[in-house]
Parts: sequence; structure tokens; C-alpha cells
Amino acid sequence: MPISAPSRSARFGSWLSHRYSGLCARLANAETAQLSEELRTIQIDRPVFIAGVARSGSTILLEALASCDSFTSARYSDYPPLWFPCWWSQLKRHLPKPAHSPSERAHGDGIAVTVDSPEAFDEVFWMHFFPHRHDPEISQRLTAQDHNPPFDEFYRNHIRKVLLARGRPRYLCKGNYNLARLPYLLSRFPDAKFVVPIRHPKTHVASLQQQHQRFTQAALHHPSIARQMARSGHFEFGPQRRAEHMGDAEVATRIRDALAAGRDVEGYALQWAQSYAWLADLLDSNPSVASSILVVSHEDLCRSPADELQTLARHIELAPSEAERLVEQWAPRMQAAKPARVAWTLAEEACVRESCGPVATQFGYTLD
Repeated sequence: MPISAPSRSARFGSWLSHRYSGLCARLANAETAQLSEELRTIQIDRPVFIAGVARSGSTILLEALASCDSFTSARYSDYPPLWFPCWWSQLKRHLPKPAHSPSERAHGDGIAVTVDSPEAFDEVFWMHFFPHRHDPEISQRLTAQDHNPPFDEFYRNHIRKVLLARGRPRYLCKGNYNLARLPYLLSRFPDAKFVVPIRHPKTHVASLQQQHQRFTQAALHHPSIARQMARSGHFEFGPQRRAEHMGDAEVATRIRDALAAGRDVEGYALQWAQSYAWLADLLDSNPSVASSILVVSHEDLCRSPADELQTLARHIELAPSEAERLVEQWAPRMQAAKPARVAWTLAEEACVRESCGPVATQFGYTLD
């Protein structure tokens, strides 16, 4: 299925919110002030952050958890006016409801979505409050010692407003780049639960490579696709692609150079290794963060879905009745991702083995 260009209204709305993000932040604060009495009663209770490299299986986990009565999350229909969740929720009640028939999302991976499907949009806030997000020459890691009081206050209030608007007790967020921010997030939300999906590097790298080809080709016909992705905080693939600096400047430079030269397999393999090496180090060296993380193997989830979903439910502390429904409804739907239609040279196969092998073994993978 070909990728369609964003609608004219969507393009204008995303441009407006991106170009005038400072104004959006001020209006968001005005919304918070207007709702101050109601927000005093809203507590942020055990938020769940799904944080993994793109194409790791995060979307199916997001959809499964978003179906639970306890959770609410950003939705497709929230973008671009996601800065004002309560105002937007009130306005939507007076607007014509669009058709809700599911259609396959732009990735062409068989996942069908509607305007009410959960999606990852919180990156817009990180880009506004943290200068140099997604600058490949600057480390993207954030630790508990980093400080950004304006963001902290804004984000807590935003989560409260989403909970208020939806009438749900717990917040659910998918963010591919939050893997580099787990210590920071835990320091701000001490009872947070992190879910980190992981996928065999061979199939993972191939999937990223295929998505890059798909979105790059689509952008040749519809240049607005790349702009729309960048404004919403997606730099994983497509013409706007950027390497992610996970703390090692030398490796980040190698990733950047490989991607710029079109050596996609090499670049994505190094990105996989760097990202999950950071996770392995966190698990080994930071007990408080490690205890809040559940690593979910995409292969195990598809092979033994009931067991893996039960483990997930325990980790995020779902009520027994909700955990039972989660397993009952979603275990039959967990299927292995469609194989990427890419062909590698022997040199590219060797590159993935050499780049990812040492880290992959720490998570139970072998690269023969």
C-alpha cells in the first residue's frame, strides 16, 4: 500500500504548532491555570513508558496496553493540537466525527489504525524544551542529574490534563527516544514502569532498512511526508533521518557517516548495538533503574504470548481482572512481524554479526 501525503489541514496544523511551539507552550500553561482546581485532584500513578528502538515491536505493545481500562495515551487525533488536551477534547465533542474504519498505517506492516489509535507524540515536547534534541553530534542521554524545571513542570501538568480529559487513572507513553532518558524519567516519576522491547538485530536492522527505503521513496513524490515526520519527532528513517548519539562520540560519528553514505545496514547495526549496549549498562550498573525495566523480546512475545503478557502485566502492576483480559484478548494477536524484503551482501551480513554480536549475546541472541 503506497504512503499518502498528509492532508492540507494536517500539514498546516503541524507547521503551525512547530513554528509557534513557544506560543503553544504558553497557551498550554494557560490551560493548566484555568484547570488548576480540577488538576489538584489528579495524581500521576505508575506511568508506563514504552521505550525501544523503532521497529522493535513497540507499537503492538502500545496498542495492547492502551486497550486496558486503566490507561490512556496520545492518539492520532491528538496531533497537532496535543499541547492542549482538555481544550481539544472539549472542542472535538462539537466537531463531526470522522470515519473510524481501520486502515493499514503508513509503515505497510499490517497494523491497522484509526484516529483513536494510540501513537507516539510526546517527542514534540522534548524537542521544544531540550535544545539540540536529535543533533547527531550531541549525546542524547539524560540522567537523574540533568535539570530542566520548565519541562518537568509542563510534562507533569500535561500528563494530569490527559488523565483528566480521558477519565483514566494511568498514563501510557510510547517514545522511541526515551531509551536514552530512562534515568531522567525515573527521577521525575519514581514509580514509573519502563517496558523496553528488543528484537533480533538481523530482522531489526532489515526492518529499519526497508522502512527507510519506503519512506524515502514516498517522499520523492510527497516531500511533505519528511517534514511532517520531523515535526512530530520521527527521525528514525526517511529523508529526515538522523543518527542518534547515545554517549559514545566515536560510534555516533561512525553511524552518521555510514547513514550519510547510504551504508544503511552498517549504520543501523551500529545504532542497534549502541542503543542496547546503553540498556545493558543500565541494567548492570543502576539497580534502581533496572528494577523498573522489563525487557520484552519480540520473538518470545510471539512464541509464548500468554506467558510474556502475564509477565508484562505483573511488571506494570495491572489488576488481576485487567491482566486476564489483556492475555485473553491479545495473546492470539501476537504474530511475528512480516520479514523485510531486503537482500544483504556477505559483507553486510558480517557487518551485523561484528557490530551487534557482543551486545546481542547479553540479551540471549546468537548471530550465526
